[in-house]
Amino acid sequence: MDLLINCILWLVFTLVWVMALSFVSRGRHKQLPPGPKPYPVIGNLLELGAKPHKSLTKLANVHGPIMSLRLGLVITVVVSSPSMAKAILQNHDLSLCDRKVPEAVLSLPFPHHEFTLAWLPVSTMWKNLQKISNMHIFTSQKLDANQELRRKKIKDLLLMLKTIAVRVKQ
Repeated sequence: MDLLINCILWLVFTLVWVMALSFVSRGRHKQLPPGPKPYPVIGNLLELGAKPHKSLTKLANVHGPIMSLRLGLVITVVVSSPSMAKAILQNHDLSLCDRKVPEAVLSLPFPHHEFTLAWLPVSTMWKNLQKISNMHIFTSQKLDANQELRRKKIKDLLLMLKTIAVRVKQ
């Protein structure tokens, strides 16, 4: 009897949660371009199918060259026209070029995200680091000179992964 009550409570809770998610997401995203109606929780993941590039082409024929999809809980805007992509990247390049710093990076005890080229917002510091890395780190001569070191580090990484895999099997 307790199991039946727990199952019913779980179903009611899940239904209320899904309805609340769809209600909240409906009110927040009125500025998005048109797109297919998402399913609760999974969004439009089922519509992508085995060949997402073909599915996106079919969806673009229905909803236009710019559309919004919900992939799980992440809202994604898909631009499928080259001219539209060029216009968006030219007009909104600064708002699109910054990256969201993942929670895993923010949880580290050291503030690496404040000084790492990958997570810095576009600024004078980012531009200077980009120039320095292009001039001194990523030149073909430096890459060729460090090729043996990179091979050694890859071998070390593979060895470490093998030892971890052996430990997990035991």
